[in-house]
Amino acid sequence: MKKFTYFGILSLLLLYCCTSEIPKNKTDTVNKIENQKTVKVGKGPDALFLTPDEKYLYVANVEDNFISIISTEKEEVVGKIEGIKYPWGFTRCGSSNTVAVSGYDKQISLIDFTTHKVIKQKDYKFNLGGITSSNDGNFYYVIGTETQKAYKIDSHNLNIVDEYKTGNGPDGIGISKDNSKIYTTNTKDGTISVINLKTKKTKILNFGGGKPELIHYNKNHSLLFISNFTLNKIHIISTETDKILHELTALSSPEEAVLSQNEKLLYVVNFGSKKVLVYDATTYQKLDMEYSVGNKPIGIVSALNDTKLFVTNYGDNTVSVIRINK
Repeated sequence: MKKFTYFGILSLLLLYCCTSEIPKNKTDTVNKIENQKTVKVGKGPDALFLTPDEKYLYVANVEDNFISIISTEKEEVVGKIEGIKYPWGFTRCGSSNTVAVSGYDKQISLIDFTTHKVIKQKDYKFNLGGITSSNDGNFYYVIGTETQKAYKIDSHNLNIVDEYKTGNGPDGIGISKDNSKIYTTNTKDGTISVINLKTKKTKILNFGGGKPELIHYNKNHSLLFISNFTLNKIHIISTETDKILHELTALSSPEEAVLSQNEKLLYVVNFGSKKVLVYDATTYQKLDMEYSVGNKPIGIVSALNDTKLFVTNYGDNTVSVIRINK
């Protein structure tokens, strides 16, 4: 009797231990599945633009001629904006209701994001890359990918008013907090050009080569987050000193590094591992959370009071929707 009781108790303890662990793992797995959704968009989804009311998300389909419009609440495509020649990047025009889109096939389009209508377009003689704008919205700065130049564009008539020499293979572009400098990533040189807009003098930042690509920033543009695809790093740069404040390492072909809306978290998209890693935006310590997404992810944005993440999967022609449990 004692022997039966002993083994009976032991069996119950083992059963309790096992069943107390299994549901936890199952719950974690189920939560990851239930808290994600995939939305089909156009070919080659890349950059994202979130409207200020956070109700709509624009997806640049760089291998198509339209922008997909996703409802962030419904988590589905609710329309598209056609006639955009391989949309590449977005920048809002100051505090207006206009967003500018650089089209790789030699075009800039202005869209009223309250009506989702194109209100102005202009074609150029060269292919375009990344785009940014001055704080007051009077000027856009856009990359000429083959001319190795950045161009200053009047936001009202879309005419070129100035140009600046970059390095080889320019791609991304950013602007400083005081609007006195622009920054371009030179993918073939493995450098970053810091260009004084008044004097046109250029300072080259060299971080050991690699392939620096995309540039994102905090709300006041005092910080730049620059991905280095082949060095597997994110360079965090002060636009006041033009010095590296920190580097995130041990990544897997990183693309966009973007802050949460409250600027407390930094999300890093890893093209190579199909994962989004999360960092504390103050200490830059990696947090114990990550999200698996689709094939060849590139773009990311946090929406609806930081309760959802949207990630473009270039290789799947989809957008992953991740619901965040706070």
